[in-house]
Amino acid sequence: MDKNIVFECFYTKATKAIEKISKQGIKDIYAISFWKDNDEDDPRCPTITISYNTTSQVESEKADASSTMEAKWNFAYWLQEDVATIGGNDKNLRQLFKEEGWFYTQRDLSKAEQLEEEGDDTAYKQLEEKDEQMQSAFMNIIISVAQEIHKKGVIKEKLGKEIPIIIHELEYYDLPIGWTTKGNPRPLIDEFLKWYEEGCK
Repeated sequence: MDKNIVFECFYTKATKAIEKISKQGIKDIYAISFWKDNDEDDPRCPTITISYNTTSQVESEKADASSTMEAKWNFAYWLQEDVATIGGNDKNLRQLFKEEGWFYTQRDLSKAEQLEEEGDDTAYKQLEEKDEQMQSAFMNIIISVAQEIHKKGVIKEKLGKEIPIIIHELEYYDLPIGWTTKGNPRPLIDEFLKWYEEGCK
């Protein structure tokens, strides 16, 4: 499975998600969320859920946050109205994982867990390495999707302006901050990075 096939599939889904954002209050949107998770906590099924936030939401939440910037950039205070989800049990993604030799079965996992209980964690550590490889490959594709969205002007065409795509988990730390940094032109995320540096570390 060519990674470009997975990329094109994800890019198409992401652009369609952005294009179907309601026109109501569209000028109020200042950031798009790519929330990284795993379907049913399964690292073989990584997901990105697409949503967005508005300045109106920031105004309504800032009294409950530690600051206006906290309400603006911490996903906990966002609308969290899902537009689309990418990944999960996607057949092309799974095929890619299988062809790269990273995918494993539930039986493989059960056997590794049993061996670990018996004092041999070799097989379990090997599966953990595969988890990391799958997660990394998935996120590299997602970063490329975000870059291409900016490059092709998808957001500007829909919203009439460029806004950042925040690629994140529920917690903010250096790894997801790196995703966002790679996925966006720097000026778009300066305020977000400043909030992270001053408020999260």
